[in-house]
Amino acid sequence: MKEYVSIVEMCLRWVSEKGEDAFLTICNCSIPSYVILLEHNKLENKLESLPQQEKQAMWEYVHERFPTKTKEERINCCKIIHCIGELFNKK
Repeated sequence: MKEYVSIVEMCLRWVSEKGEDAFLTICNCSIPSYVILLEHNKLENKLESLPQQEKQAMWEYVHERFPTKTKEERINCCKIIHCIGELFNKK
């Protein structure tokens, strides 16, 4: 579990240093994306709880940034972005 915490902290640091460009790295790397998806499953406010308008905006953003990903992969990208936002809000 200690390794997971380090990966989560690394992802948060990437986002704070690189901004939105860090999402490309995180969503395209299997280990960081897997760990962030595990963290998403622990959230009280999961992606599904967002208002429809916010989910739609996120979907459009992900569709634009990741045009070659499958629908399932894009949904996971949305979860990753949402989870990172929630983790930043907790700090």
